[in-house]
Amino acid sequence: MRNNRMFVFKAILWCVAGLAAAVAVLRFALGLGVATALSDTTPWGLWIGFDVMGGVALAAGGFVIAAAVHVFHRETYHAAARPAILTAFLGYGAVAVGLLFDLGLPWNIWHPMIFWNIHSPLFEVAWCVMLYLTVLALEVAPVILERTPFQKAYRFLSRLALPIMILGIMLSTLHQSSLGSLLLIMPFRIYPLWYTHLLPELFFISAICLGLNMVMFESSVTSWLYRREPETKMLGGLAKLASAALAFYFVVRIADLAYQHKLGLIFAGTWEGNLFILEMLLSTILPMVLYTLPAVRRSPTGLWLISMGSVLGFVLNRVNASGLSQIWATRSFYFPAWTEFAISLGIVSACGLIFFFVQEHFPVDPHGLNDIEEQRELADKSSPAFAPFTQVWLGEGWRKSARVYSICFVVAMALGLTLAPKTEPAVTRKADRARGANVLRVGDGPRYVYFDHKRHQDEAGKEKSCGTCHHLHLAGDVGTPCSECHRRLFVPTNVFDHDRHVERAGGRESCAKCHGPGEPQSLTVVKTCQDCHQKDMMAAGNTVVTAFKNPSAASYKDAMHKMCIPCHVTKAADPKVNLPNLGRCGACHDSGTQSEKAYKTEVPPGQEGIGRT
Repeated sequence: MRNNRMFVFKAILWCVAGLAAAVAVLRFALGLGVATALSDTTPWGLWIGFDVMGGVALAAGGFVIAAAVHVFHRETYHAAARPAILTAFLGYGAVAVGLLFDLGLPWNIWHPMIFWNIHSPLFEVAWCVMLYLTVLALEVAPVILERTPFQKAYRFLSRLALPIMILGIMLSTLHQSSLGSLLLIMPFRIYPLWYTHLLPELFFISAICLGLNMVMFESSVTSWLYRREPETKMLGGLAKLASAALAFYFVVRIADLAYQHKLGLIFAGTWEGNLFILEMLLSTILPMVLYTLPAVRRSPTGLWLISMGSVLGFVLNRVNASGLSQIWATRSFYFPAWTEFAISLGIVSACGLIFFFVQEHFPVDPHGLNDIEEQRELADKSSPAFAPFTQVWLGEGWRKSARVYSICFVVAMALGLTLAPKTEPAVTRKADRARGANVLRVGDGPRYVYFDHKRHQDEAGKEKSCGTCHHLHLAGDVGTPCSECHRRLFVPTNVFDHDRHVERAGGRESCAKCHGPGEPQSLTVVKTCQDCHQKDMMAAGNTVVTAFKNPSAASYKDAMHKMCIPCHVTKAADPKVNLPNLGRCGACHDSGTQSEKAYKTEVPPGQEGIGRT
């Protein structure tokens, strides 16, 4: 008899994967700005909090069960070893794919292999993830090779199984804690309830707790989907271990908050305190108490619900630590775009489909594989079945599944491409003119830059400052704004209008004036801009553009940085100025706090919200 439960579930996964494929085309074709709600203020979103931080933790069941079975010889949990290791392998693969979506330049993901920064926690995380993904591939390989002709390779890897697993446990210990180390460098950005010097230790302990709960949740779900009796005895034992691990985690976390005198923040009535309470109830307190009850440990449904709640709670912990707990500092609320949800769910769906394929074709669970093979034999011998709506015979077995799943994937992908936003890529975004009077408001909120135009002019002297900043003018103009030439925010702009020059110079007959008489009309034999415009475009006192040869203007962002930062660095080194941090990013980009207060009274009325660039 066909398993309709699994058939429908896979069809849903294929639909989600198709939607994600459409968004993937959008993201890699048009960039991050079109496919996400991320910004410079909130660069870490759902893809980091869930896909990376949460994904690594969700895969922790692999090293936890491998240690229990192969190191501590707890054979009771042997049935969960192979599925847990396969889940860990797919989980780390999902982390790598998620990073490809989150990186602005995904083709540079190999850089940690060549450019080493041994003082960076991210460097350690990158290398541990790469190495552990390799180790997990070696752990999964015997499962794939067991029923293939490659028996020599199977026996060779089987002999190395124990040292490979020990290496995997060591690597997991390193990078599970290193994810917490990443957050240690943000003491003034993360809310105090989540920030502590024990973040590496808490991340490692919580990974063990989450790994145990994830194994129970996964076993319960696969038993229900494949209509098998749940491994109640094994799940009950895992629940006992999880209860002890959760109790240890709870004690360490509460003791740490008490030591730092932060317990009052939990019940302060703020949304951060309420979020912390929700996280702890879901992830730790309720599962810790309920797992101690024998009636709950004997109930497959109870174990499924409690483990699911704990998994969601610990994922919420990762999202809180890497994202939501930073809102109080950035003052910028972030909610993921639907395209971000589509990618995250699509990655999970793809991993689920791969898991079910391996489960059904290789001895991940030998008993379950035998049942599946018996169902296939019965389906091959049964009479043809017709689709209930169209009365069309779609075939049997994998043929029917392939037809239905491909339809689901294509329809969902077409829907995703239809719904996808059609805005221009972020790299071609236009720069708007800065507005204001003596104080100019420049940039995107909330990270505005308040530029005190009059003060800079007075300190540098009018003759020097005007020519330095407004180094080139449009023909016949004086003090041309930066955005007139640096018209794109992130990419260079060609400021040469060929048609306008031809028209003003006298039409086609004027070509020889620039390209020379009898010369081919190409860029290789042409006058430079300064040959004609040295006097009417280059500002007096200009020290920036000394040779006006290139008709391309740098991006607005690069132009501002190259203009402001060197001068600020020079000023910062002057002991008379006494501003050692003047050359740092935060001196100008301070999320609209200090500079806004300093210049609030000087911004002309009615112009507070204009001047986006």
